[in-house]
Amino acid sequence: MTDKRKIYIFLIFYFLITVYPLKFVPLFETTEARYSEIAREMVVTGDYLEPRFNGIKHFHKPPFAYWMIATGIKIFGNNGLGARFFGVLAAVLSIFFLYKLAKLFFENEEDYYNTALIYSTNFLFIAISRITSTDIYLTMWTVIAQYFLFRQIYHQKSYVNSLFYGFALGFGFLTKGPIIFLFTILPYLFVKFIDKSHKKVFTFKEIVLAVFVFLAVSLPWYIAVIVKNSDLLNYFLKVQTVDRVVTNRFHRYKPFYFFILVFIGGFLPYTLYFIKTAKLFKTLSSKFKILIFYFLIPFIIFSIAKSKLATYILPLFPISSILAYYGYKKVDKNFYRYFIAGILILIIFGVMISGYIYPPLNDFKKTCVLYGILVLLTISPVIINLKNSKFLSSVAFTMISLTFIIYLILPVIGPEIRGYRQMGLYLNKLDPDKKLDILVYNGFIPSLSFYRDKLVVMAYGKERETQFEKDEKYKSYYLTNDNEIMQFVKERGSFFLVTRPKYIKNFEKKFFAQCKEVFQQRKYSAYLCKNLQK
Repeated sequence: MTDKRKIYIFLIFYFLITVYPLKFVPLFETTEARYSEIAREMVVTGDYLEPRFNGIKHFHKPPFAYWMIATGIKIFGNNGLGARFFGVLAAVLSIFFLYKLAKLFFENEEDYYNTALIYSTNFLFIAISRITSTDIYLTMWTVIAQYFLFRQIYHQKSYVNSLFYGFALGFGFLTKGPIIFLFTILPYLFVKFIDKSHKKVFTFKEIVLAVFVFLAVSLPWYIAVIVKNSDLLNYFLKVQTVDRVVTNRFHRYKPFYFFILVFIGGFLPYTLYFIKTAKLFKTLSSKFKILIFYFLIPFIIFSIAKSKLATYILPLFPISSILAYYGYKKVDKNFYRYFIAGILILIIFGVMISGYIYPPLNDFKKTCVLYGILVLLTISPVIINLKNSKFLSSVAFTMISLTFIIYLILPVIGPEIRGYRQMGLYLNKLDPDKKLDILVYNGFIPSLSFYRDKLVVMAYGKERETQFEKDEKYKSYYLTNDNEIMQFVKERGSFFLVTRPKYIKNFEKKFFAQCKEVFQQRKYSAYLCKNLQK
């Protein structure tokens, strides 16, 4: 096999092994359920302009990720595969462009390939590549933009680079708004003051071309929705941009060191190599020093911002992988290899004992032990190749095998960890014509709308933003007081109720209903209820 073929074989293998179990893995609350349900409603209504979340307009994010998820649903149906398929494809494309980006910093095919291995098999990336969210799409557009930017700086100046740079920035903006600039334009402008290679990168004509392409890609959707919703511009600028940075409006506050811990854990098992490169800063060539700034500037801003989620820093991982591989090449010592092997063994033993220490998995003790033993076998290549050149590829193989086996058991344990696929499918079996409505009481479970392929009514659930609604149709699915719930019960002879068991007696008494449990789950159970007022 030629060295150049290895990357393509790896990409095909990575795609297949990542996508294989996803159809049967439940969409987990809340992130996956939210994005998937918004996309499903686009497919059902045919409205791809204004995202709706359980019947209410939802402008927290631009629509690119929704469009991709909706396309997957149209092709593969209302299931985990449909919702996640194009996210996996985005992950594979980002690996490919990271491989191409590595060519601008290293000298041979083995270096490019190994950099791609590090990027594709750290814990955070390998997890997010299987999750329905915006982050994997943003990461793809980030690494594409970085590739064409650094290609212009270090390889060959061409209008093609500015064309695709603007293209990637435009779709990044259409994926998650101005955050794409944090990984691309902001560090670029900063480095212009300290590095000669970043000066006079683009000609005036190339800048105009990039800006034109960016605006042509990103602005039409924003203009269209702002025309239809006059207060939306202020909402985008203040609520979704400023408030996310300086306030805790979205209840995602974490301490300033949060992302330090996320990076240390999420970039495992390669974190030590990255840290070693950072320690070598004074001796690095200018190319690699610049990459430190491309990592550090967004990282500091994220750490200062009030709103924090672990997935926010995933677009930093392409640059991190290049830096980590530099550390691997320069200071690969036995200590680092033993540390990585030890981490993998600890994680595998963690899988084996998880049924004994994690309450939701108490009923799956034997399953966890058996799967742990199976995963333990996959670490043998790491031990065998501990002191030779195949060590890195062996670690990557173990990481892929470990996560693949974990995903094989998720369909079984899903109901114990915020997955409602089995409940939704069972209610569909009881009511295949979907004549009965579902009422979620004292909760918010949009994945039931997804699996039911019908909007579920939420009562006393998550507070929603309704300022962009022009009529009161949404109130049919968003109940906020007892009178509205009583009216819902009165209008139906029978319905499904999903709530925590501790609320069921009070519900029956308050709303004159008789309910029988039909599906039991760890936190929420499903009941078939009859209206006693008729």
